[in-house]
Amino acid sequence: MNTVNHVSLTDLRNSEYFNLIFDLKSLLPGVIPSNTKTDKVLADFEEIYTELDTVNNVDQGSILTEKVQAADTDRGNTWKAMDLMINAHLLSPIPEEVESAKVLRRVFDVYGDFRRKTYVAESGDTKNLIQDLEKQKNEEHVQRVKLSPWVPIYKTQQSSFEALQNERDVESGYKSSGNVKAVRIKMDPLYREIINLVNSFISIGMATPEMENFVIVMNEKIKRYNDLLAIRQGRNEKEVDSVVTESE
Repeated sequence: MNTVNHVSLTDLRNSEYFNLIFDLKSLLPGVIPSNTKTDKVLADFEEIYTELDTVNNVDQGSILTEKVQAADTDRGNTWKAMDLMINAHLLSPIPEEVESAKVLRRVFDVYGDFRRKTYVAESGDTKNLIQDLEKQKNEEHVQRVKLSPWVPIYKTQQSSFEALQNERDVESGYKSSGNVKAVRIKMDPLYREIINLVNSFISIGMATPEMENFVIVMNEKIKRYNDLLAIRQGRNEKEVDSVVTESE
């Protein structure tokens, strides 16, 4: 029987951490049998969750958050417009345009639907997509499908988004990271105790259908966070390698 997987709480950013705890809170009702010990743990969890929710709202209360969201919408709209333009040219009466549209359709399909991606995933894929569109072998296809004026705009939008996101992260770090960190320190052991309770019931053969469903859904959510951490770790290792190479 599967148990709840591990995720490194300390490596999660504040917004990711809050989302994980919110996921846990949303899935918990009816999962853990009621007794004196479990009722106390769940009551403590609810109390600290209220604190976390409060400090998280303060932490996210930056006007830069709205700007980041607007910048994300801008780059998303441009991506969608290019995607639609390619589809339109698949129906072109000009054979050369149809052929170019097929080539670019394959390029776009590698990355999937950007509107369903996290900020981190979309940023990485956007930069890779732009690099693909700027390759010499695709230059003629981009021109035929009339994307030439849009690609540099898309590139600028991506840069603007990243700059705003970095600015917001710096602001949040100075503004209230201390308050959030204090509450996270209190929440961490409660999160682990709840997960350990569920895993303990499962390990001794007392899993209920509610627990089994909890594990399936929670592990799917944890996988998303672990994937984010893996992407971030890979990027950090590349940056370190780059610094070492330059200094050698």
